[in-house]
Amino acid sequence: MRGIELEPEMINCSQCRSALYRENKRRRPSDMKSICNGDDLKNYEDDEDERQQEIPPFDNLLILDNIYGNGDDCIYCTWCMKAGVEMTQLSLSERMTLLCEHNLYTSPTARRCTDSCCNIPRKRSHERTHLSSQQAVNLINDLTTELSRVKITPFITNNSTVLSKEDYLSWTGWTLEQLKEMTSLVESRMHSSKHRTPFEAMCQFWIKLKTNLSFRQIGTWFKVSTSEESIRRRIEDTFHAITIYLNDVLVSSNLGLNHLTRTEALSHHTTY
Repeated sequence: MRGIELEPEMINCSQCRSALYRENKRRRPSDMKSICNGDDLKNYEDDEDERQQEIPPFDNLLILDNIYGNGDDCIYCTWCMKAGVEMTQLSLSERMTLLCEHNLYTSPTARRCTDSCCNIPRKRSHERTHLSSQQAVNLINDLTTELSRVKITPFITNNSTVLSKEDYLSWTGWTLEQLKEMTSLVESRMHSSKHRTPFEAMCQFWIKLKTNLSFRQIGTWFKVSTSEESIRRRIEDTFHAITIYLNDVLVSSNLGLNHLTRTEALSHHTTY
Protein backbone atom coordinates (compact mmCIF):
# COMPACT_ATOMS: atom_id res chain seq x y z
CA MET A 1 0.00 0.00 0.00
CA ARG A 2 2.93 2.34 0.66
CA GLY A 3 4.83 1.39 -2.49
CA ILE A 4 7.52 -0.58 -0.66
CA GLU A 5 9.20 -3.30 -2.71
CA LEU A 6 9.37 -6.56 -0.84
CA GLU A 7 12.75 -8.28 -0.47
CA PRO A 8 13.31 -12.03 0.07
CA GLU A 9 14.94 -11.46 3.48
CA MET A 10 12.05 -9.39 4.84
CA ILE A 11 10.25 -11.02 7.78
CA ASN A 12 6.59 -10.61 8.65
CA CYS A 13 6.51 -10.62 12.45
CA SER A 14 3.54 -11.60 14.58
CA GLN A 15 2.69 -7.99 15.39
CA CYS A 16 2.65 -7.09 11.70
CA ARG A 17 0.41 -10.06 10.96
CA SER A 18 -1.96 -8.98 13.74
CA ALA A 19 -2.08 -5.40 12.47
CA LEU A 20 -2.65 -6.57 8.90
CA TYR A 21 -5.36 -8.93 10.03
CA ARG A 22 -7.21 -6.23 11.95
CA GLU A 23 -6.97 -3.84 9.01
CA ASN A 24 -8.06 -6.56 6.61
CA LYS A 25 -11.01 -7.46 8.81
CA ARG A 26 -12.03 -3.80 9.05
CA ARG A 27 -12.00 -3.23 5.30
CA ARG A 28 -12.84 -6.48 3.60
CA PRO A 29 -16.27 -7.63 4.90
CA SER A 30 -18.24 -4.66 3.56
CA ASP A 31 -16.48 -4.89 0.20
CA MET A 32 -16.83 -8.64 0.01
CA LYS A 33 -20.54 -8.60 0.86
CA SER A 34 -21.26 -6.42 -2.14
CA ILE A 35 -19.52 -8.69 -4.62
CA CYS A 36 -19.84 -12.19 -3.16
CA ASN A 37 -22.83 -14.51 -3.08
CA GLY A 38 -23.90 -16.24 0.10
CA ASP A 39 -21.67 -19.33 -0.25
CA ASP A 40 -18.55 -17.36 -1.13
CA LEU A 41 -19.12 -14.96 1.75
CA LYS A 42 -19.59 -17.87 4.17
CA ASN A 43 -16.33 -19.45 2.98
CA TYR A 44 -14.54 -16.12 3.35
CA GLU A 45 -15.83 -15.65 6.90
CA ASP A 46 -14.77 -19.21 7.78
CA ASP A 47 -11.27 -18.45 6.49
CA GLU A 48 -11.20 -15.26 8.56
CA ASP A 49 -12.21 -17.19 11.68
CA GLU A 50 -9.39 -19.70 11.11
CA ARG A 51 -6.87 -16.91 10.70
CA GLN A 52 -8.12 -15.22 13.84
CA GLN A 53 -7.63 -18.42 15.83
CA GLU A 54 -4.02 -18.61 14.68
CA ILE A 55 -3.21 -15.19 16.17
CA PRO A 56 -3.45 -15.07 19.96
CA PRO A 57 -5.09 -11.97 21.40
CA PHE A 58 -2.61 -9.56 23.01
CA ASP A 59 -4.96 -9.01 25.93
CA ASN A 60 -4.05 -12.43 27.34
CA LEU A 61 -0.29 -12.05 26.87
CA LEU A 62 2.40 -10.81 29.26
CA ILE A 63 4.20 -7.68 27.99
CA LEU A 64 7.84 -7.38 29.10
CA ASP A 65 9.04 -3.79 29.53
CA ASN A 66 12.31 -2.91 27.77
CA ILE A 67 12.58 -6.46 26.37
CA TYR A 68 12.28 -6.85 22.60
CA GLY A 69 11.94 -9.70 20.14
CA ASN A 70 8.76 -11.53 19.21
CA GLY A 71 10.27 -15.04 19.28
CA ASP A 72 9.74 -15.55 15.55
CA ASP A 73 13.46 -16.16 15.07
CA CYS A 74 13.80 -19.69 13.77
CA ILE A 75 13.97 -18.64 10.10
CA TYR A 76 16.46 -15.77 10.33
CA CYS A 77 19.67 -14.95 12.18
CA THR A 78 18.98 -13.52 15.62
CA TRP A 79 21.96 -11.18 15.36
CA CYS A 80 21.87 -9.76 11.83
CA MET A 81 18.23 -10.76 11.02
CA LYS A 82 19.18 -12.20 7.62
CA ALA A 83 17.31 -15.19 6.24
CA GLY A 84 18.42 -17.80 3.75
CA VAL A 85 21.92 -18.22 5.21
CA GLU A 86 23.58 -21.19 6.88
CA MET A 87 22.63 -21.06 10.56
CA THR A 88 23.07 -22.96 13.80
CA GLN A 89 20.77 -23.11 16.82
CA LEU A 90 21.56 -20.91 19.82
CA SER A 91 22.53 -22.56 23.07
CA LEU A 92 20.71 -21.78 26.30
CA SER A 93 23.72 -19.78 27.49
CA GLU A 94 23.71 -17.65 24.33
CA ARG A 95 19.98 -17.01 24.64
CA MET A 96 20.30 -15.90 28.25
CA THR A 97 23.25 -13.66 27.37
CA LEU A 98 21.15 -11.94 24.71
CA LEU A 99 18.37 -11.46 27.24
CA CYS A 100 20.53 -10.12 30.08
CA GLU A 101 23.03 -8.04 28.10
CA HIS A 102 21.02 -6.90 25.08
CA ASN A 103 17.41 -7.05 26.35
CA LEU A 104 16.54 -9.40 23.50
CA TYR A 105 14.12 -12.28 23.97
CA THR A 106 14.76 -15.35 21.81
CA SER A 107 12.76 -18.53 21.48
CA PRO A 108 14.21 -22.02 22.14
CA THR A 109 14.44 -22.49 18.35
CA ALA A 110 16.40 -19.26 17.77
CA ARG A 111 19.29 -19.44 15.31
CA ARG A 112 22.31 -17.42 14.25
CA CYS A 113 24.71 -17.41 11.30
CA THR A 114 27.25 -20.22 11.38
CA ASP A 115 29.97 -17.64 10.70
CA SER A 116 29.85 -14.87 13.30
CA CYS A 117 28.12 -12.03 11.49
CA CYS A 118 28.25 -9.23 14.08
CA ASN A 119 29.14 -8.57 17.70
CA ILE A 120 26.00 -6.64 18.64
CA PRO A 121 22.51 -7.81 17.61
CA ARG A 122 20.42 -5.47 15.48
CA LYS A 123 18.05 -3.25 17.42
CA ARG A 124 14.37 -4.06 17.07
CA SER A 125 12.66 -1.63 19.44
CA HIS A 126 9.43 -2.00 17.41
CA GLU A 127 9.14 -5.67 18.47
CA ARG A 128 7.96 -5.58 22.07
CA THR A 129 7.95 -9.00 23.66
CA HIS A 130 4.56 -10.59 24.32
CA LEU A 131 4.67 -13.93 26.15
CA SER A 132 1.95 -16.40 26.91
CA SER A 133 1.80 -17.84 30.41
CA GLN A 134 3.55 -21.01 29.26
CA GLN A 135 6.30 -19.05 27.49
CA ALA A 136 6.85 -16.98 30.63
CA VAL A 137 7.17 -20.14 32.74
CA ASN A 138 9.64 -21.62 30.22
CA LEU A 139 11.69 -18.42 30.28
CA ILE A 140 11.89 -18.44 34.08
CA ASN A 141 12.95 -22.09 34.02
CA ASP A 142 15.65 -21.31 31.46
CA LEU A 143 16.98 -18.45 33.59
CA THR A 144 17.04 -20.64 36.67
CA THR A 145 18.86 -23.40 34.81
CA GLU A 146 21.47 -21.02 33.46
CA LEU A 147 22.08 -19.39 36.84
CA SER A 148 22.65 -22.80 38.42
CA ARG A 149 25.32 -23.54 35.83
CA VAL A 150 27.21 -20.27 36.21
CA LYS A 151 30.37 -20.65 38.26
CA ILE A 152 30.90 -17.83 40.72
CA THR A 153 33.98 -15.92 39.57
CA PRO A 154 36.83 -15.84 42.13
CA PHE A 155 38.52 -12.65 43.21
CA ILE A 156 41.60 -13.19 41.01
CA THR A 157 41.80 -15.28 37.83
CA ASN A 158 44.46 -15.72 35.17
CA ASN A 159 42.31 -13.96 32.56
CA SER A 160 40.51 -11.33 34.60
CA THR A 161 39.20 -8.36 32.62
CA VAL A 162 38.63 -6.33 35.79
CA LEU A 163 42.03 -6.36 37.51
CA SER A 164 44.89 -4.26 36.15
CA LYS A 165 48.60 -5.10 36.21
CA GLU A 166 48.99 -2.90 39.26
CA ASP A 167 46.24 -4.83 41.04
CA TYR A 168 48.13 -8.12 40.68
CA LEU A 169 51.28 -6.47 42.03
CA SER A 170 49.39 -4.84 44.88
CA TRP A 171 47.73 -8.05 46.06
CA THR A 172 50.41 -10.68 45.36
CA GLY A 173 53.68 -8.81 44.85
CA TRP A 174 54.08 -10.36 41.40
CA THR A 175 52.95 -9.59 37.87
CA LEU A 176 50.41 -11.76 36.10
CA GLU A 177 53.14 -13.25 33.88
CA GLN A 178 55.28 -14.15 36.89
CA LEU A 179 52.32 -15.77 38.65
CA LYS A 180 51.59 -17.84 35.54
CA GLU A 181 55.24 -18.91 35.31
CA MET A 182 55.28 -20.04 38.95
CA THR A 183 52.01 -21.87 38.44
CA SER A 184 53.50 -23.76 35.48
CA LEU A 185 56.23 -25.07 37.81
CA VAL A 186 53.81 -26.65 40.29
CA GLU A 187 50.65 -27.46 38.28
CA SER A 188 52.01 -30.88 37.31
CA ARG A 189 51.84 -31.77 41.01
CA MET A 190 48.71 -29.79 41.91
CA HIS A 191 45.57 -30.54 39.93
CA SER A 192 42.45 -28.42 39.72
CA SER A 193 39.61 -29.07 42.14
CA LYS A 194 36.09 -27.74 42.45
CA HIS A 195 37.35 -25.25 45.04
CA ARG A 196 40.38 -23.78 43.22
CA THR A 197 42.68 -24.03 40.22
CA PRO A 198 46.51 -24.17 40.51
CA PHE A 199 46.68 -20.49 39.53
CA GLU A 200 44.17 -19.53 42.21
CA ALA A 201 46.12 -21.60 44.75
CA MET A 202 49.30 -19.70 43.84
CA CYS A 203 47.50 -16.37 44.25
CA GLN A 204 46.10 -17.43 47.62
CA PHE A 205 49.62 -18.27 48.80
CA TRP A 206 51.14 -14.93 47.82
CA ILE A 207 48.15 -12.88 49.01
CA LYS A 208 48.60 -14.45 52.44
CA LEU A 209 52.30 -13.49 52.50
CA LYS A 210 51.73 -10.01 51.05
CA THR A 211 48.69 -8.88 53.05
CA ASN A 212 48.58 -11.25 56.06
CA LEU A 213 44.82 -11.60 55.68
CA SER A 214 43.33 -14.51 57.57
CA PHE A 215 42.71 -17.78 55.74
CA ARG A 216 38.99 -17.23 56.30
CA GLN A 217 39.13 -13.79 54.63
CA ILE A 218 41.06 -15.14 51.66
CA GLY A 219 38.51 -17.92 51.29
CA THR A 220 35.78 -15.31 51.08
CA TRP A 221 37.64 -13.39 48.37
CA PHE A 222 38.01 -16.53 46.28
CA LYS A 223 34.38 -17.64 46.72
CA VAL A 224 35.31 -21.05 48.15
CA SER A 225 32.03 -22.96 48.07
CA THR A 226 32.10 -25.26 51.08
CA SER A 227 30.83 -25.34 54.64
CA GLU A 228 31.62 -22.42 56.93
CA GLU A 229 33.95 -24.53 59.08
CA SER A 230 35.90 -25.87 56.08
CA ILE A 231 36.72 -22.60 54.30
CA ARG A 232 39.65 -21.67 56.56
CA ARG A 233 40.99 -25.22 56.58
CA ARG A 234 40.94 -25.54 52.80
CA ILE A 235 42.84 -22.28 52.27
CA GLU A 236 45.34 -23.27 54.94
CA ASP A 237 45.90 -26.68 53.33
CA THR A 238 46.42 -24.96 49.96
CA PHE A 239 48.92 -22.56 51.52
CA HIS A 240 51.04 -25.35 52.99
CA ALA A 241 50.85 -27.39 49.78
CA ILE A 242 52.16 -24.46 47.71
CA THR A 243 54.93 -23.96 50.29
CA ILE A 244 56.08 -27.55 49.83
CA TYR A 245 55.86 -27.45 46.02
CA LEU A 246 57.77 -24.16 45.68
CA ASN A 247 60.41 -25.38 48.11
CA ASP A 248 60.95 -28.55 46.10
CA VAL A 249 60.97 -26.80 42.71
CA LEU A 250 62.51 -23.38 43.30
CA VAL A 251 64.77 -23.58 46.35
CA SER A 252 66.73 -26.64 45.24
CA SER A 253 67.17 -25.12 41.79
CA ASN A 254 68.33 -21.67 42.89
CA LEU A 255 69.86 -21.89 46.37
CA GLY A 256 72.45 -24.07 48.12
CA LEU A 257 75.49 -25.95 46.86
CA ASN A 258 73.51 -28.53 44.94
CA HIS A 259 72.10 -26.13 42.36
CA LEU A 260 75.56 -25.69 40.77
CA THR A 261 77.98 -28.24 39.38
CA ARG A 262 81.67 -27.97 40.26
CA THR A 263 82.44 -26.71 36.76
CA GLU A 264 79.74 -24.02 36.98
CA ALA A 265 81.01 -22.94 40.39
CA LEU A 266 84.60 -22.66 39.16
CA SER A 267 83.50 -20.63 36.14
CA HIS A 268 82.34 -17.84 38.45
CA HIS A 269 85.90 -17.15 39.67
CA THR A 270 84.58 -15.70 42.89
CA THR A 271 85.52 -16.27 46.49
CA TYR A 272 82.45 -18.46 46.79
